[in-house]
Amino acid sequence: MCGRFVIHSNRPFGVDFKKSFNIVPTNLVPIKTKDHVKLIKWSFSPVWRKEMNLINCRSETINEKPSFKNIKKCIVFNNGWYEWKRDKSEKTPYFIFSKSCFFAGVYNENGCLILTRNAVDEIQHIHHRQPVLLEDFEIDRYLRGEDLFNSDANNNLGFYQVSKKVNNPSNNTPELIDKNFLKNVNF
Repeated sequence: MCGRFVIHSNRPFGVDFKKSFNIVPTNLVPIKTKDHVKLIKWSFSPVWRKEMNLINCRSETINEKPSFKNIKKCIVFNNGWYEWKRDKSEKTPYFIFSKSCFFAGVYNENGCLILTRNAVDEIQHIHHRQPVLLEDFEIDRYLRGEDLFNSDANNNLGFYQVSKKVNNPSNNTPELIDKNFLKNVNF
């Protein structure tokens, strides 16, 4: 799943965007479509039911659901996402990151959402779902209609436990992902 994510890059897709270390649903996020780049609300509703506010969709069933007829594909820029591991009554947040900065998504005039898939073995112990990640060279193929839900970009993920401060959407500082992280990433 993906309920929060991070964009700490300057000008993702060439768009002016203020860095955010705690993007929550309904925030504006940069997306790339077949024809342009724009900021759009991260919260999707079918045109016939505007109060649904979906943030994720299973890639395995997107083509079967009436809510996703006549949607358009997009790429959602990211520098990693948060996931919460459930242990009995405790929920522990983790930051998960990849060499890829691209989530597969869909959008319409109401907003966008992120496609998910079964989590790879590396992070299965944290959560059973993860965003669909794409490589640079797969973006155009995906936007032209190819389903690339098992891209190699979904492998080789890094992760570590982070502070529970991420639970509060008003907390939005680099310290959420550890201030040393940005200096030490080798991607």
